[in-house]
Amino acid sequence: MFMTNRSRFAAVFIGAILIAPSVARPAAFQQKSSPDGPYTLEDFRAGDAIRERYQRATDLLNAMELSRGDWTAEVGAGDGYYPMRLCDLVGPAGKVFAEDISDRSTRWMNRRVEVFGLSNVEVIKGEVADPKLPAGSLAGVLVVNSYHHFAEYPAMNRQILRALKPGGRLVVADYISPEHRSLSREEQLKHHEIDPDLVQSEVERAGFQVLRIENPFLKRMPEVANGNNIARSELWMMVAVRPK
Repeated sequence: MFMTNRSRFAAVFIGAILIAPSVARPAAFQQKSSPDGPYTLEDFRAGDAIRERYQRATDLLNAMELSRGDWTAEVGAGDGYYPMRLCDLVGPAGKVFAEDISDRSTRWMNRRVEVFGLSNVEVIKGEVADPKLPAGSLAGVLVVNSYHHFAEYPAMNRQILRALKPGGRLVVADYISPEHRSLSREEQLKHHEIDPDLVQSEVERAGFQVLRIENPFLKRMPEVANGNNIARSELWMMVAVRPK
């Protein structure tokens, strides 16, 4: 069947969006996709369409318990899907910070802001050890499929804690296969996975109080044929809070 160049890109984008976290796209994806990334409203919506089935996106957002007017952020925000959804939760009086260390991702997010008219989203180019979020200002921080690529996770956890208001929430979702839970941290990262018990110990050392962990939050879907994480691993979710 004939496909336009834009349709080909959309198909690749759907398959790639959950393969890797926003901070480190694999070389194969870089070679296949357009250097400009998603560009049109159609491109973005094609990639967004899989989020509910493969990540339970609405449930992740609900776990943040945000209110109208809140300030919030996603760290490792990739193409900007969750910051766009966060806009709906906090409303025009709120503010959303969309952070990533990748130049490609910040370009994608700036384009999404333009295409969807997201006037209350601020795109931030973070650093490996600092997401550059405003101190003591946020009601919630979301980290989806990116925590396992925090190369400087002790510093990142401290900076996220610093950005949250007392009582502010950190919601982390990432992947682990049951057979990889006993592996070392370094070995888990080779599979683009990390065990929630390990993450719990790390965020608690930074000063967070973990409220709950759902593991699995979403069971493995081996029938998924495009190679993304949910085909080989289970998604877990952790909710933590900055103590008051």
